[in-house]
Amino acid sequence: MLRYLFKLDKELFDLQAMEMDDALIHFFKKIDVPNPFEMENDQGIKRKFSIDWVENLLQGRGIKGFFAPYSTDFLTIELTKDNKIKVSAANQAPAKPFSWPFQNKEQAQTVVNALASFTNQSDKWFQLYQIAEQFRVNPNGNELLCLPYVRELETYEYQIKTVHSVINHFKGRVMLSDEVGLGKTVEAGMAMLEYIMRGLVKRILILVPPSLVSQWENEMKRKFNQDFIRADHPDFKKLGANAWAYFPKVIASIDTAKRKEHRDAIFGLEYDLIIIDEAHHLKNRTTQKWQFVNGINKKYIFLLTATPVQNHLEELYNLITLLKPGQLRTYRYFKKNFVDSKDGIEVKNVDRLKRLLEDVMIRNKRSNVDVKFTKRKAFTITVELSKQEKALYDDLSIFIKNKYHVQHSVLNRFRLKRLQEQIGSLIVSIIPSLEELTKNEKLSELELKAMKRFFERAQRIANDEGITNAKIEQLVYILKEFKDKMIVFTKFASTQSYISKVLKEQGFQVAEFHGGLRRKEKEEQVAFFREKADVLVSTEIGGEGRNLQFCHGMINFDLPWNPMAIEQRIGRIHRIGQEKDIVVYNLVAKDTIEYYILDLLDRKINMFELVVGEVDAILGDIEEKEDFSELVMKAWVNSKTKEDVETELDQIGEVLLKNKEKLAKQRELNETLF
Repeated sequence: MLRYLFKLDKELFDLQAMEMDDALIHFFKKIDVPNPFEMENDQGIKRKFSIDWVENLLQGRGIKGFFAPYSTDFLTIELTKDNKIKVSAANQAPAKPFSWPFQNKEQAQTVVNALASFTNQSDKWFQLYQIAEQFRVNPNGNELLCLPYVRELETYEYQIKTVHSVINHFKGRVMLSDEVGLGKTVEAGMAMLEYIMRGLVKRILILVPPSLVSQWENEMKRKFNQDFIRADHPDFKKLGANAWAYFPKVIASIDTAKRKEHRDAIFGLEYDLIIIDEAHHLKNRTTQKWQFVNGINKKYIFLLTATPVQNHLEELYNLITLLKPGQLRTYRYFKKNFVDSKDGIEVKNVDRLKRLLEDVMIRNKRSNVDVKFTKRKAFTITVELSKQEKALYDDLSIFIKNKYHVQHSVLNRFRLKRLQEQIGSLIVSIIPSLEELTKNEKLSELELKAMKRFFERAQRIANDEGITNAKIEQLVYILKEFKDKMIVFTKFASTQSYISKVLKEQGFQVAEFHGGLRRKEKEEQVAFFREKADVLVSTEIGGEGRNLQFCHGMINFDLPWNPMAIEQRIGRIHRIGQEKDIVVYNLVAKDTIEYYILDLLDRKINMFELVVGEVDAILGDIEEKEDFSELVMKAWVNSKTKEDVETELDQIGEVLLKNKEKLAKQRELNETLF
């Protein structure tokens, strides 16, 4: 008889659903339950249920009534001898008192009764039960304990084999170098969870590029049920240097962590595991980043990179030395035995080097895994702003350019850049920011007058029914022609609200997604989009970590200034599990900064034709010192004419183009070595 204890989660009962905990997931997978199926409780109530394996939801009409008789947090579920699924209360104490050879029999009896009946409501008891149950089922360690606890993703055989290798062969010190798009994050997360469940890992530090901090936080929570705190979170920052010791699981940008005030605190700790994403940024052992990671006290380390060699084989040597010092002996020895050209990109003694690398790295290739990859198509639609919109855009841009290099407590570079981004989205998007500035007493009289004029002009344009926004018109046209589910991305809440309002007036069923929603509201909106809605209007912060592969079309209503942010948007639907070719529409107004960025990315590097994950490799070292969006902003404010803008951005484009050419050479080397 198969019997499990599970936690009752009533949060989604009003939606006729319940989020399954790890025990329920494991139970239903173990018995290979059909869909739909019948369950009975110990009150004799029977109901039909089905399972949504994408969201791990138990669904069915009457689910609230089925569980209504129970006031406890924990219930048992079992498969009876006659193959019926039965739910029962889990509060029966032992029928007879136990006899123990302990001095304090009364205390022993109290503990045993509590264990037997789970009267203590602490989740710690339940977690203890779950782990113990897994070890009981799988005592020999040949299977992974983590698999029943991985959520919202389909695991593939090559990923499971990789985790086995990380644990058993590499002993937790490994470079995960799968080709782009194969799920290195999933493999690292599964291996991490396996170590946690085996009791081998407690203190974890994840180091990633700044643009990926939020994405990693979401993935760890949603897919692996692990609560990490970000180093930029207010609760972390208020503890200062003591926060590193106080919080056992931290995600930080490597640039933040390596600062002296943080570095000293980190070096004073013993980490069970550190995970480093985009590890090719550690390719130079003379840099602070490499020396910082090398100096951390760590038991296990995962390096994640699809491009362990970018410019020179020395980079490979430096990364391997982080994992396993001495594996490739000294650099002098490595260079003499394995580097075959002055430029450092040709290799000799390939078979010998391969054998050494097999002890420290795994590389899965698209050609040898059973995963379907779809294509992407991108269309750019350029629109003309109305005369009033164009005049306001140009005048505000001149104001921003004049103020950008002036030190100002209110009109600082961050705020000015934000204004430039907002007006590139939609006029209504900038109105709240302008209104706020009209009331700021720290502005001079002249500055206040300018803000009031901009605010009044923006309001007139927004309220004038004779002025139609060309981007909105194109948006409606695309949605009507596409005739399938579509995601519309925008950076700004005010733009999102306006788009949703217009689309509803046009007769579309609209789901809305943003960071301000509570968990239950988010689940409702995703379910609504999947089942009924025509379109999901989402901000970046709303869509992170969500599986939306049931949709294959998206519109960039406004364009992020950083290519990685664009790639992350596309990645919400173009990932493993997507069965259709995806379509991306980019809406852009002529002669705006977004127009020039899109031209740069499309014309120079054909960004939208790249394989998922190649954008980061092409950015290369361009973001080492400054964010890409800051480089774009500087090019914009330093330009007086259209020709100046094109010239400034072309210089950035040449660097991207050279990096793309290097990527082709990297592929050749990777084919030889890995």
